[in-house]
Amino acid sequence: MEAAAAARQRARPRTPPAEEYDPWTAWLYKPRTISVLLVGACLLIWASGALDPEGAASHSSSTSIKRGVWAMIAVFLAYCTLQAPSTILIRPHPAFWRLVHGLAVVYLVALTFLLFQNRDDARRFMKHLSPDLGVELPERSYGADCRLYVPENPKNKFINIYETLFDEFVVAHVLGWWGKAVMIRNQALLWVLSIGFELMELTFRHMLPNFNECWWDSIILDILICNWFGIWAGMHTVRYFDGKTYEWVGLSRQPSIMGKVKRSLSQFTPAQWDKDQWQPFMGPLRFIQVLFLCVVFMMVELNTFFLKFCLWIPPRNPLVVYRLILWWLIAIPTIREYNSYLQDSKPVKKVGAFCWLSVAICIVELLICMKFGHEMILARAFS
Repeated sequence: MEAAAAARQRARPRTPPAEEYDPWTAWLYKPRTISVLLVGACLLIWASGALDPEGAASHSSSTSIKRGVWAMIAVFLAYCTLQAPSTILIRPHPAFWRLVHGLAVVYLVALTFLLFQNRDDARRFMKHLSPDLGVELPERSYGADCRLYVPENPKNKFINIYETLFDEFVVAHVLGWWGKAVMIRNQALLWVLSIGFELMELTFRHMLPNFNECWWDSIILDILICNWFGIWAGMHTVRYFDGKTYEWVGLSRQPSIMGKVKRSLSQFTPAQWDKDQWQPFMGPLRFIQVLFLCVVFMMVELNTFFLKFCLWIPPRNPLVVYRLILWWLIAIPTIREYNSYLQDSKPVKKVGAFCWLSVAICIVELLICMKFGHEMILARAFS
């Protein structure tokens, strides 16, 4: 009963009442909807050329369409930031997570539009987001030469190890698993995900050259070094926040300049720390629910590689980084909502908005990979 009550308490938006705001920062939490509406209307008048039709007519149709689409997205995000329902997270500001909610909806809608195109048109559409796209790029194979020692190389006899260690994906591995550890907060579950994804790479290595890794790269570098270090650092971060006492004092009550600086920076840390209880062996239903979380996690990671392959997006393209950052921002409230959902004992309950969006985005990404990549992937699989 206590766990269920705590879960229901976490599921409620935690915006404090107005009287609890610090006098120095209370203005940040006052609604400014009318002011923003008027400022936004002025910006639309300026950007659209509503008062200068002749100047607006000088733009080409393509430019006008692009500007209109970006303005449409900006208006929607402004509405979400001001009027969308608050989430269970309040740091650094509730409006920030409402903005993330809006970005997730925009991403889902854009994916849905992409799903209804054919493969060639989808690749041409990507050029509007990044001009260097739309060109078929060779995938790098990490398993072409698995020798640890290369005697014929005049510069470096251990060139294979050197190139693998100093690949940009090494840092991505460590940071990614640190982020997963901070979100999931369960070491056993993290190792299931770590080993499970390596098995997924082994399963699909005949489809994607990028998954063709050497045994020492997959087992030693990925699992035992990068993933382990990321999980270790992440769990230390979890224990640090778990051991803190959360008694917040307002900015105006800080006695020194350094105290005010530290309090301002601490606004980007959690207001309180939840102790997640996944308990996968509590019963068959809970096991399936936790397994579903693992499946979605691995599917999101697999979609990263298959989307790059199907849409011809090189690994160093900024769109890859933007997608990962967006997924990270979406996953933070998603994990909180899903854990609260599992611990809630009410007979009738529903998942939160971020949980719904996460599953929907994951499904549409998968459908895009299946629609645009089935011929290429099958050709590679049976070649």
